[in-house]
Amino acid sequence: MRTLFIQHDHDGYAGALLAPLEAAGPVSFWRTYETAERPALEDHDAIVSLGGTAHPDQDDAEPWIAAELDLLEEALDLGVPILGVCLGGQLLARAGGGSIRAVERPEVARFADVGLTREADDDLLLAGMPRPFYGFEWHWYGFTPPPGATVLAANESTTQAFRLQNRAWGLQFHIEVEAAALGEWADAAPAVVDEFGGRERYDKAVETFIGQSTAAARELAERFAVIAAVSCGEVPADVLASLEVRPDAIEQAAREGAPPEVLEAMRRLRDEQRY
Repeated sequence: MRTLFIQHDHDGYAGALLAPLEAAGPVSFWRTYETAERPALEDHDAIVSLGGTAHPDQDDAEPWIAAELDLLEEALDLGVPILGVCLGGQLLARAGGGSIRAVERPEVARFADVGLTREADDDLLLAGMPRPFYGFEWHWYGFTPPPGATVLAANESTTQAFRLQNRAWGLQFHIEVEAAALGEWADAAPAVVDEFGGRERYDKAVETFIGQSTAAARELAERFAVIAAVSCGEVPADVLASLEVRPDAIEQAAREGAPPEVLEAMRRLRDEQRY
């Protein structure tokens, strides 16, 4: 299985997604900040489009946007698995016939509950994610999913995740980020961090949520690798059934001896679609 990462900025790292996909097969990078020429799709079995500082509608300023949209449209036509993250998710939405826009409530330099929906419970990619899941956000734009897409997460800012064709996923939150990258991003944009809560608050949020986030990223990447391996014929399709099973956190908590009042609170949150 051969994975193409589309990297839009020098500090737009593949992060926690990289190692699981490297373990599944060769990995290559199209660094759009070095060349706008898109690679050939036939050389790759899966695509991961990462975030970036460009806005998804800056076609005139960023010649690689048209090239990337062309690549993503071709991949959708051929059923090549795609994972789009933040800017990558916005461009995937455009490629599939959805739309992008500046949001009224930007989420910047913070972790936020992405609002996983019931449809995410048995999704091949997101079924294993904890509820609630706090993803790292740094965006002024959002997307409207393509026609026929399934919304997998949404909050007060924008749609946070969608699935298209059971082979393509767009995420608004930065599932890939690791602690070192978040420190680097904050150092590079101190005025932005100050505007949206300050560095002390930022660092505390990273300390609180980064462990959950990176663990979820690794599992998501492992799941994506299985989906891609099935798609390119390396493993049989019946292995996908195992990805639809989401561990029951309440049952696990009960086995570990959680008090009845805690279990009841977990059930209530689940019924409110918050767990």
